[in-house]
Amino acid sequence: MKKHQFDHLKLEIKPRHMEFPFGCLQSLKFFDDNIYKSAFIAGMSTSFPDGETEFLNSVRNYRNRIHDPDLKRQVKGFIGQEGHHSHQHGKINKELDRLGYDTASIQKSLKKLIKKRVSKYSDKFRLAHTVSIEHITGIMAEHALAHPELFDGMEAPFKDLMMWHAVEELEHKAVAFDVYQMCVGDQPYLHRVMKLAIALLSLRLGRFMLILAFKTGKWKSWREWRDFSRWMFGANGLWRSLRQPYKAFFKPDFHPWNSGGLALIEKWETQLYRPCQDKHHPEYGREQQQRIA
Repeated sequence: MKKHQFDHLKLEIKPRHMEFPFGCLQSLKFFDDNIYKSAFIAGMSTSFPDGETEFLNSVRNYRNRIHDPDLKRQVKGFIGQEGHHSHQHGKINKELDRLGYDTASIQKSLKKLIKKRVSKYSDKFRLAHTVSIEHITGIMAEHALAHPELFDGMEAPFKDLMMWHAVEELEHKAVAFDVYQMCVGDQPYLHRVMKLAIALLSLRLGRFMLILAFKTGKWKSWREWRDFSRWMFGANGLWRSLRQPYKAFFKPDFHPWNSGGLALIEKWETQLYRPCQDKHHPEYGREQQQRIA
């Protein structure tokens, strides 16, 4: 695999403090009028508040062992981005409950799982697990940004949230990996954890989707299941996109930035980024003043 052609540690990573009109979500089937597509995305969103908090904590555990100033700066940005992702998904999860989803049972089981992981497993395992999941989410983010048609038919507030989340996942996709390389460096161990992580993630996301879909009572549609399967596993499907980048993870010269991705970030910033949704952008203040007036 061709090595990345820029100094990735010079990349600026900082949170964009976005606000989205989640109250505008209207339909239980907010994604393409399909309960399975909607429940899959809802399941992902339900897992993010506690999951992202665990990711940033697992990296924070090693913060004092990092001496490279560029990586320290990126870790700070990573923690900020993940924290804001957790916050925004927590907000939209309340709207999912309003629409008719039951996110509480999933959040309860996930909290219990993470609490057990923190008490039972080593910092090394937690960081290796974060590296693994960050690689998988980075692949999915890159694929979604390269194929935005994957989210066609999704209600705007959720689509805007997912695309913003994807951009920031892509920006910080190497941070946990670089921390692991600098502070731990045990590649065979990392590879073993990755194999475990992708297996468990597949099972959990599938389980979350089915729990959420079944509890709505709207799941008895063969057509919607077929269309979901094509979206997930067909040509350019979301899960199918993982195959080759996942295999690349086990190569001796692997680095997350080997696959590129800067152009996709720049494309989002020029074509999809809305400054009026960013609380730290002057346009946001002007938009709020206009609404008050």
